[in-house]
Amino acid sequence: MKDKDLTNREKLIMKCVWAAGQEISLQELQRELKERFQWDANRSTVRTFLSSMQGKEAVTVERRGRFSYIAPLYNEEKYKKAQLKKLMDFWFNGSKEDLIKALTEVN
Repeated sequence: MKDKDLTNREKLIMKCVWAAGQEISLQELQRELKERFQWDANRSTVRTFLSSMQGKEAVTVERRGRFSYIAPLYNEEKYKKAQLKKLMDFWFNGSKEDLIKALTEVN
């Protein structure tokens, strides 16, 4: 995984790709985005995001016949851990204890 942050929309796409558990077609991805996140993105918009995500080494997009299939290049757990570490380093100066303390004080 490159150290390039995903945009909020790219994260929604990744959530759908990870949830599929295997590669997902572009059409299925569009349907999932609409159902799960109420994002009725057209084909060209999703393709633009996917192109950016390929540059960030987040997904692969393979064209087979008339269809495109998307697969993640890293798993959700690895991504979550990397994001949590960034959060901890930035907001809590790398302190796990301070992060946990903040989490337990959240109402």
